[in-house]
Amino acid sequence: MFSQFFGSYLVKTKKISTEQFASCMEYAKASRVKLGLIAEDEGMLTRQQANELNFLQMQSDKRFGDLAIEKGYLTESDISYLIGLQGSPYFSFVQALQDNDIMDRDQIRNSLESYQKESGFSDEIMDAIKNGDIEKLLPVFLETEDEKLLNLAGLALRNIIRFVSSYLRIDKAVYVKSFSARYIAYQKTVGDRNGFLGFSCDNDDILSIAEGFANESFDEVDEDALDAVAEFTNCVNGLYAAELSYKGTSIDMLPPEILSDATIEEDTEFCVVPIYIENKKSHLIIKID
Repeated sequence: MFSQFFGSYLVKTKKISTEQFASCMEYAKASRVKLGLIAEDEGMLTRQQANELNFLQMQSDKRFGDLAIEKGYLTESDISYLIGLQGSPYFSFVQALQDNDIMDRDQIRNSLESYQKESGFSDEIMDAIKNGDIEKLLPVFLETEDEKLLNLAGLALRNIIRFVSSYLRIDKAVYVKSFSARYIAYQKTVGDRNGFLGFSCDNDDILSIAEGFANESFDEVDEDALDAVAEFTNCVNGLYAAELSYKGTSIDMLPPEILSDATIEEDTEFCVVPIYIENKKSHLIIKID
């Protein structure tokens, strides 16, 4: 998630180009994060120490961690901690920016500070973005304390990451009684909680959901593609129904609906969350009564 939030900011502010962002994403997918970069960022090594260890590693057949322990810079527990951070999307993207000579460490740090200031994010929210902590992000982006809504939105986003793509970001939600879109795939639920959940889009960006979930390519937004989106909606609602049943709450899922050039109108407001999957924009739509 971090690469999508911070990368889109860098492109928007013209600090990097769209092509550079794309190349960083490809590099991050294929590369393992260096321990020295993480240790420096975590304040466990100075830049001089990290460079020294990198140089020594080129001169010997030893791992970075072993050299750091030999030099007395780090302990075995330090190395274990750093290894645990190697899968961090934050460090993957930072390394991609540096290794591709797009931005250096100081430029990245300054840009992060500007991003936080311009977005009005607290340190806690910045940490949540770096760590991909959806639960901490949602109250800020949905601007609500409604636990039912937050739980369902969180479930939907976690399953996008799980089944569709981990390269996800969201924008501030809006609350409306009427919403129109070229394509809508959604499913109503009835029982102890009435409402709906689904996805909408005004162009072929919705294919990012269809292709990610179905694990196949679609040439256009046709019935098969929208069926895949509807099936993903059914998957999310199925998990939601199972989760509620453990708590003694019962809901039934109606068959998914696929609409074209349509408007959803309700007597009460529902939530519309802009979502970006690998920079392709759709909307997550949710209502819970």
